[in-house]
Amino acid sequence: MVTADETEQWPAALVDEYTERYWTLVRMATMLLGSRAEAEEVTQDAFVATARAWDRVRDVRPYVRRAVVNGATGVLRRRTIAARHHIDSPPASAPQQLVELRDVLLALPERQRTVLVLRFVDDLPDAEIAATLGCREATVRSLSVRGLAAIRKELT
Repeated sequence: MVTADETEQWPAALVDEYTERYWTLVRMATMLLGSRAEAEEVTQDAFVATARAWDRVRDVRPYVRRAVVNGATGVLRRRTIAARHHIDSPPASAPQQLVELRDVLLALPERQRTVLVLRFVDDLPDAEIAATLGCREATVRSLSVRGLAAIRKELT
């Protein structure tokens, strides 16, 4: 919950709304999200965002309610995206070293991973990788060096 020190700087109308409606909004967000912990976080964030945007707030109740709904929608959107990009489990017969390498590769930033895959799996030269990614060859070399360093660090 927001501490008393933090709300002392808030407008009185926002403090009143917080005091009166916090748990009602948490219940609403819990029904949207299915998680009380996430609902409390979304509700907290909504009040903090409302405090920051106070000069644009005409009517505090609908503004905070909309901020809670928008926050819950964002959480649900992130869940959907995460579920869509769920990483497949490796086959049971896969060697452990290969599984570890895959996991380290997947942890790299996308461009580093792409450069390493194009270089070592497709066996492309820097010029073709640069053309594929729309960047300079120096960028390809830099991304490759960083990616390989990260892999070495993780695997040692």
